[in-house]
Amino acid sequence: MSISRLDFIKLVGISIASLVLTRCSGGDSPTPILTCYVTYIPLDDFPTPTPKSLTVLDRLRLCWMSFGELAHATIRESNPGSTNDKFGEALITEHRTALDEVVASGELASSVADLIQEAYEAAVYHVWRSNTLITCYEAFMVDYSPASAQVLVQQAELLQEIAAQATIAPETLAKAQSALEHDLAFYALTDEEVSALYERILSEWQSQGQNIPAFDDLELVITPDVKTAARFIIDLLAGE
Repeated sequence: MSISRLDFIKLVGISIASLVLTRCSGGDSPTPILTCYVTYIPLDDFPTPTPKSLTVLDRLRLCWMSFGELAHATIRESNPGSTNDKFGEALITEHRTALDEVVASGELASSVADLIQEAYEAAVYHVWRSNTLITCYEAFMVDYSPASAQVLVQQAELLQEIAAQATIAPETLAKAQSALEHDLAFYALTDEEVSALYERILSEWQSQGQNIPAFDDLELVITPDVKTAARFIIDLLAGE
């Protein structure tokens, strides 16, 4: 059984009955990339400003600052077996609407906006999935989606902390840029390209005994859209 990256993302707020849920156990299979999500613990609760006072960029920024609220809401409202994620769905809808406005204004290409949206949806799903009472599912030998989504969540937190500082070290922003570019390069892959990547890694593991690489060690192509998307997120969250 396998699940594509896009299918993984589309599970937000809808039935996940197709996933085979298991308890967290190593089993007899070779060591996988991931067995269970680690619960995401938000650092702070982020206040929600009055919508009337928000610009379109403020609205986008608020979406990226709401992972802590989403985690708490998930924990508070989660029931065993529940797939309801109204808060996450609302965040995704608002993020898409605001991005469309940015595209309509000519400030962002639609291809870049689509890449940012896909990555944001993955981050929302990751936070929800990490905090719902359904915490484990069948492990796959290669699945970089959770590790990739966690990069987005971590960088969003980092950039919010940076924005609160009086001065921002260029090397800090450079590290954030590099991490986001690598992450977004994964989301820029098509489903077919992701499948080919997984097949190649498994083939090398089986035939050559090579270790399955960590997400950070993957060699991915950084396209112009990826660079633009990463820069947009950094500027958005760092208040540039």
